[in-house]
Amino acid sequence: MNKVSVWQRFQMPFAASIWLVSAVVLLWLLQDTESSFYIMILFAVSAIVFFSVSDRAAFFLYILLTLATVFYFLYRAFAEGWTPGEQATGIATHFLFLLHLFALYSIAKYVYGYRKENSALKNKVQELQEYISEQGVLTKREFEKQSEIILSTMARHSERGYFIQVDLSAIRKTARRQALLGCSAVISETLRKHYDLVGKLDDQTIVYLLQNIQEDGFVIVQKRVQEALQQQIEEDAYNRIKWNIRQIEGQRSIEELLVIS
Repeated sequence: MNKVSVWQRFQMPFAASIWLVSAVVLLWLLQDTESSFYIMILFAVSAIVFFSVSDRAAFFLYILLTLATVFYFLYRAFAEGWTPGEQATGIATHFLFLLHLFALYSIAKYVYGYRKENSALKNKVQELQEYISEQGVLTKREFEKQSEIILSTMARHSERGYFIQVDLSAIRKTARRQALLGCSAVISETLRKHYDLVGKLDDQTIVYLLQNIQEDGFVIVQKRVQEALQQQIEEDAYNRIKWNIRQIEGQRSIEELLVIS
């Protein structure tokens, strides 16, 4: 987990406070002017637009409004012949307006970042749920977690089993994902449900663990899996699969079983 800095922790409250205070001060300063109503409309429209667009578009809008208000105040100063006192008031008002816009942009950027991160997390969770619910294939973390429990039980009872890696790295990249999905579905359907484990180690490796099974039983299961795969995926893809098989004899973790080909 990434460490959160002090600034990141207080960024949102700080920006929100500046945005609120600057808005209140600006409305108070301009309450007796004819443009106060339009200023309120501008505040509302700016907030809606800033929170509706992307971070890049919000930054472009911030620069655009900054330049527009600079020329607006310059125009009024020259057209109305502002006195030094009025110029000072105009500069202060413009500074507050820019401060308000910057705070609004900071809040929008903060919210956009969290919205983007939340969307990415939702997509990731949805992908993981598809693997687990539709194919019965566990994520790497869940596979390791459940396999450690099974391996410990097998070691205590002196039971044998098999750990198999299905390496798809030799399959061309364009067909690898489809092969991964096909192999995952076939292996999950072929093995004993709620007894054997199937997991996705990475984007090119499927692993499965057969518990409490002897060599003759393993040969039968492995033959059934391979025959099912031959029917499911293309012949070229099947021929490129690398099988790494380890017999389980007292190992208690997946790290002890992983085979580096």
